[in-house]
Amino acid sequence: MRLLIVVSALCLAQTALAAETELSLGSGLNYSTGTYGGSSSTHILTIPLTARYESEPWTLRATVPYLRITGPSGVFPGVGRVENRSILDSILRSRTQNDRRTVSGIGDSTVSATYTVYSGAANRSGIGLTGKLKFATGDETQGLGTGSNDASFQVEGFQQVDRNTIFGAIGYTMFGDSPITQFENVGNFGLGAMHRTDGGDLVGLAFDARQAGSPAPAPLRELTGFWTHRVDRNWRTQAYVLRGFARGSPDWGAGISAAYAF
Repeated sequence: MRLLIVVSALCLAQTALAAETELSLGSGLNYSTGTYGGSSSTHILTIPLTARYESEPWTLRATVPYLRITGPSGVFPGVGRVENRSILDSILRSRTQNDRRTVSGIGDSTVSATYTVYSGAANRSGIGLTGKLKFATGDETQGLGTGSNDASFQVEGFQQVDRNTIFGAIGYTMFGDSPITQFENVGNFGLGAMHRTDGGDLVGLAFDARQAGSPAPAPLRELTGFWTHRVDRNWRTQAYVLRGFARGSPDWGAGISAAYAF
């Protein structure tokens, strides 16, 4: 789970923890490009449909992404380059991992639940526990998903100091059986900081890292800069830029999203 999701789940909830129940729906546009340890670039365009429900102390989220991928057949979103095995060996008979293709469709969907186990005075600090399930709704034969149902959990927290907030998380992902390759369970962690401006916007940096599995997933190292703006009582927007430093991450990425709260 990327740390930017934790920012949305915990830090942005500082103003909502003591408030009324809230339902929000949103979407956005994300683009990334990278070689993932190979010689040819993979370009991924993602349009996620998201839903979030907050009712203290719970935050529930669901995401269904639409993907358009152009690049080598051996690169899969979220895990990087993997070795083709079993089902893909027969389906991709005439292709190699470096053959380029363009595919589009629904990717793997996720649902998650965050429980706030501690909230400090005036919501200036907090600790949460998050569980997440990923469902194999993407077609693995087209490279839109991994073909496995996965589960992960994470402990996250934040501490506000004046207008500044530091946050972090540590977690673990358990992969299900995949027809693509064998995935090894791995750990992840993240650290970040953000600042609340005079106008109420949030600007910050987050660093995410994930272990490498053998043979998959590939290691992940990403630095993300983000800006969150509340347009009015109902509308929120967020933009980010990303720089990757490992085989499981894109070289570069950027995105923008908007959500409406009821």
